Amino acid sequence: MIRANIIGVAICAVIFIAAFLITGNAAAYLNVEACMVVVSGTFGAALLSYPYDHLKTAYYVAKGTYTHPGTDPDAVIGVLLDTAIRSRLDGLAAMEKAGEQTTMHFLRGALNMLADNYPEHEIRDILATEIHFFRTRRMQQERVFRSMATYAPAFGLAGSVIGLIGLLIGLGDTGEVLRFIPIALISTLYGILFGNFVLTPVAENIRGKTDREVLVQQLIIEGVCAIKTEANPHILEKRLTSFLTPASRRDSQENFAELRKKYVKIAQQRREAEELAARTAAGGASAKTQARR
Repeated sequence: MIRANIIGVAICAVIFIAAFLITGNAAAYLNVEACMVVVSGTFGAALLSYPYDHLKTAYYVAKGTYTHPGTDPDAVIGVLLDTAIRSRLDGLAAMEKAGEQTTMHFLRGALNMLADNYPEHEIRDILATEIHFFRTRRMQQERVFRSMATYAPAFGLAGSVIGLIGLLIGLGDTGEVLRFIPIALISTLYGILFGNFVLTPVAENIRGKTDREVLVQQLIIEGVCAIKTEANPHILEKRLTSFLTPASRRDSQENFAELRKKYVKIAQQRREAEELAARTAAGGASAKTQARR
């Protein structure tokens, strides 16, 4: 989660809590029994719905979506453009080197397939299959939190029913009535808050990060296949930047111009070195010829 999100959540939470403090009796909104009913019921229903390993995986995925910033499309485009230009100079060696240097599993696999000279249709098929199952796994983990978000308000209502039953049983005792009224009212509040302020946002965050990752993976497929067909780097740059917002395309174009200048300079240095070596070899051969004469 970026700093702006954290600051925004903190401000909203403070305002939200302040709305309860304005009443002058904040302790009235704290009820352990209501919290126990909502939390235990929600997680109990989740354990009945999904295997424990599935719930554990969903937790780690949710944690990762908030702690890991995700793959930067600009960085991926930079790697692909760099590989496309270098491959014109170094051939397969450039792809192998790029695959070793990248830390992104999907991109490394795609570049390794390029280096191993896989046909284009097989590269597309393999990577598209990987995207499909990645999305399927993420949808399952998202479903866990959406299910829990559905359970929480229901168990809040169940807590209210428990409070009302206790209230009816203790109608003759004022102390019992006062003890059960908070349970009856606050349980529903806890259920709504837990479902809509915690669980639903987590599910939405998983979906948003999944869509972003899939977009980057599709970008990689297009880039790798364009390199495979030996597309002109200018064409590749236009194709890849179509995945970006207009504001991001300007930075990508500037980076591409810098990359092109860099490798043009390297190519010129190589040509000069080859010409110097050729002249040296020619001079040595003429010297031997003259010595023989």
